[in-house]
Amino acid sequence: MDEGLISRRYAKALFHYAGEPEVQRLIYEKMKLFQESDAAHPGLQKALQNPVLPSKTKETLLATAMGLLPPPGAEGHAILRLIRLVLRNHREMYMKSIARMYEEVYRTAHDMARVKVTTAVALLPAMREKVEAFARKRSGKRLEFIYRVEPAIVGGIILEIGDRQYDASVSRKLREIRVGFLKK
Repeated sequence: MDEGLISRRYAKALFHYAGEPEVQRLIYEKMKLFQESDAAHPGLQKALQNPVLPSKTKETLLATAMGLLPPPGAEGHAILRLIRLVLRNHREMYMKSIARMYEEVYRTAHDMARVKVTTAVALLPAMREKVEAFARKRSGKRLEFIYRVEPAIVGGIILEIGDRQYDASVSRKLREIRVGFLKK
């Protein structure tokens, strides 16, 4: 079976099970936290795929990665049911993509778009406001901003709004100059 199909089914089921918009939002936050935990701890996926590790240990790992311990709220109970279902069906290797799909399902249902802002240095609050105003003008959706500092772009800004990218970085300009020289 297709990984995307499996993940989407679990994500949609969780979204509909959550029901209330506030619980859906809290689950969305927990799924983002899981993505961050997974990125910060590459051994998590290996542990989840380890057939020797008991399900209860995997459940604790997943719950901890999503910030559900100590006793969870309403969103936590929905996520714990999902975790137990996933473990019972031996689908733990799909948790990362289930979390990603849940985020996608949530953003689609709530007419949201993710905006990635990459700069060489951290933006000052006044500049952040200008960038956010620019992005809001270009999108009719509610926006969620993710800021990254990447010194490799040298200067300027790279703005990704959904599937569109605005690249006003110094590194892009330098590449264009280099290509121009190579053509001559």
